[in-house]
Amino acid sequence: MKKGKGCLGVGCLVVIIIIAIIAVVLFTQRNNISAVITGASSSDEEIQQQITDSKKEVEQELENYNISGLRDFTLEEEEAIRKGDMTVDEAMANIMAESNIPVQPSDGQGSAPQTGASSQPSGNSGSSPAQSKQAQASAIVSEYTVRLYALKANYLGQIGNLIDQAKADHKNGMGTGALMSKYLGRAASLENEADSQVDSLLGEMKGKLNAIGADTSIVSTMKSSYENEKALKKSYYLSLFNKKK
Repeated sequence: MKKGKGCLGVGCLVVIIIIAIIAVVLFTQRNNISAVITGASSSDEEIQQQITDSKKEVEQELENYNISGLRDFTLEEEEAIRKGDMTVDEAMANIMAESNIPVQPSDGQGSAPQTGASSQPSGNSGSSPAQSKQAQASAIVSEYTVRLYALKANYLGQIGNLIDQAKADHKNGMGTGALMSKYLGRAASLENEADSQVDSLLGEMKGKLNAIGADTSIVSTMKSSYENEKALKKSYYLSLFNKKK
């Protein structure tokens, strides 16, 4: 790498500030160093592929609950949400149309759409107990997967707003110290809120699956994917900023 002294300029400071904001919002501190290394050494295409692979792990786990076609947001959809070109509800509508899973309208903020599956009967009168439990588990997992996807997308949009505001403030003359003071606290609060809600959703799903004696392996898979995706997202944004400067 031959960027050397060029990274001492104001432009590079802005990049560092933005990266710091993203780091606090999206990632735990223990992931920061590896994410920076990945972002500096990998192309955005390589990181995109790793993100896609992480999402596919969840999709493969969903198949164990007889759920197919329920995908996560594509990178293009996430970027459109982050930039304000698409709402969370619009992106969710695309996913639900492809999956053929009925969904009730969300609260307008993309935070908790509900699938229609959980309101369906737990099983047909001719179903065996095992089939009935499988149907109930599929309904529970479908609903909470959709809610988790929408939650992640909703916070991605908020992250985009935070980054845009920081850029605008810098262009208007706000200094490095003021930017850090204004945004890092807000970023930390946003991260904590997102993590708390994800943990709450996963805890609810695990509790409902336990109540019917169903397999709960999907919970740990979703949690690991969420944490992994956070680190990869940081690397992805870092690679994009490196490409611009």
